[in-house]
Amino acid sequence: MPDRIREYYRYLPIGPADHRWGLYVTGAGYQPSPLGTNRLPRRGHPPGHFYTWKAGRVLDEYAVLYVTHGQGEFESAPTGRVDVEAGDFLILFPGVWHRYRPNKAVGWGTYWVHFRGEIVDNLFERGFISPDRAVLRIGSDESILASLNRILDGLRTESAGFQQTIASHALVVLATAIGAARSAKQTSRVQQIVRELKLLLEESQDRLPVIEELIARYDVGRAHLFRIFKSQTGLTPYQYHLQLKLRRAGEMLRTSELSVKQVAKAMNFQSPYHFSRLFKKKTGLSPSDYRERLNGEAGDCER
Repeated sequence: MPDRIREYYRYLPIGPADHRWGLYVTGAGYQPSPLGTNRLPRRGHPPGHFYTWKAGRVLDEYAVLYVTHGQGEFESAPTGRVDVEAGDFLILFPGVWHRYRPNKAVGWGTYWVHFRGEIVDNLFERGFISPDRAVLRIGSDESILASLNRILDGLRTESAGFQQTIASHALVVLATAIGAARSAKQTSRVQQIVRELKLLLEESQDRLPVIEELIARYDVGRAHLFRIFKSQTGLTPYQYHLQLKLRRAGEMLRTSELSVKQVAKAMNFQSPYHFSRLFKKKTGLSPSDYRERLNGEAGDCER
């Protein structure tokens, strides 16, 4: 499966206010590893974060890693070697040797967040997380992916209070994964197919993903896949994806200073006109009117 998002990462300097907050993100990103590669965190990341497979790595902080597609392997001193695949959630611990890499024949995509703080120390001390339970089989979870994307958006936009906001999202990610692992139950084949397709669509809001891998994995025809998706969601995959695109575009209009043309290009609409027409059909307002109304409401609140 081709990767749908380019590699992105950022590390943050931490100040006294971040320490007092109780949980603070030190870095986060998305790393694709296309078919035919087994990419590791490499030079360009700070010392102590990149590593070779032979040497592995020991962090001085916690980290989580969510495999959104593909397959790979993870190894740590407490767990030994473990095969991992899409939907697996890894928790890394300070002072614990580990290493991970994608399967070169398949590739993968992973979101990751590094963090510290007394809040997560308490979770560790009280047994909510443990190095011998570093791999959580949680499956496809749209809410976790949404929180991870909010963390990356926060790193990109740096809106007021973003460091505390992304720390809150990191805690949501961890709490949701722990809860999902505890209450994990077998879902029906249909439910799992729909959840995985929704995850693919959510992860690729700016462009429709290639879903042949999902079709091959479940040995299901395209027409049948689309029918069961619509029976579960009320929408075809195309309609569902368009709603995601328009929702994301609305967020960009609300939280950034990008022009309507730039938003249309970022979300891969055919043209600004096509974007404006679809946006107005969905919201009742043109993108420009939508932004003006939001700015007007914000001004009223400040009076």
